[in-house]
Amino acid sequence: MNPPADCGAAVERFVGNPFSTRHTSPGRIESLDRDGNPLEAGRLLDDLAGLGGRAAIRGRHGSGKTTLLLRLADAAERRGERVARLRVHSPWDLAIILRALLGGRSGSLVCIDSWEKLGGPAAALTQLLAGLRGSRIIVTTHGGCGLPTLAACETSPALLAAIVRRLPARDAWADVVIGDDDVAAAFERASGDVREALFMLYDLFEDRSRSRSGTG
Repeated sequence: MNPPADCGAAVERFVGNPFSTRHTSPGRIESLDRDGNPLEAGRLLDDLAGLGGRAAIRGRHGSGKTTLLLRLADAAERRGERVARLRVHSPWDLAIILRALLGGRSGSLVCIDSWEKLGGPAAALTQLLAGLRGSRIIVTTHGGCGLPTLAACETSPALLAAIVRRLPARDAWADVVIGDDDVAAAFERASGDVREALFMLYDLFEDRSRSRSGTG
C-alpha cells in the first residue's frame, strides 16, 4: 500500500512517530485483554490474596505480561503499598531480589519480570524467603513455573487494534498514514507478537513519512 496523497499533511500535524517506544513501551500503554478491553488492576490485586500472595502472569513473548505487571505495581502503590519492581537477566540477579525481600515490610509486593531466567533453585529460595518475610510476589513467565496463575495474557488482532487506537494524535494519522489493514497485516507478519508488530508499524510509519516528504 502506497502512502495516500495527503500523508504529508497528516505528518505535519503530528510531530513524531506514534509507534515509538515512549508511547508503546511497557508501562506507557493500558493493559488490555485479548478482546481489547481494559484489565482491572484492582481486581487482580484482590485475587492475589486468594492465591496465597504469590502468583504468575503467563503469556508468550510480546503478549503484554510486563505491561500488566507494571500496571499492577502502579495500582498497588496507589493503595499505599510498598512495591519493588525487578527484572531478571540471569540467576545472578538473585542477590537483588533477596535485598528487596529483606528490605521490605510484611505485606510488601515484589514484582519480578522474566522469572524463568532466575532458575529453579534461586526461584525456590525466593519463594521461601518471601514466605518468611510475609512478602507477596507477582512474576511474569512464558510457561508454567510452579506458581498459580493470576492472569494469562493472550494476543489477537483485536488487541493490537485497540492498542493502536489509544496512541497519541490518532486523528492525525489513522487511515492516512497507517490504516486498519496495515495493523492487521503487522499482526499476521509478527505471528501474533504484539510488541514485534508495533516495531513493524513504527518502521512503516517512518518509511511512509520519508517517502512523502522526499527525504531518506
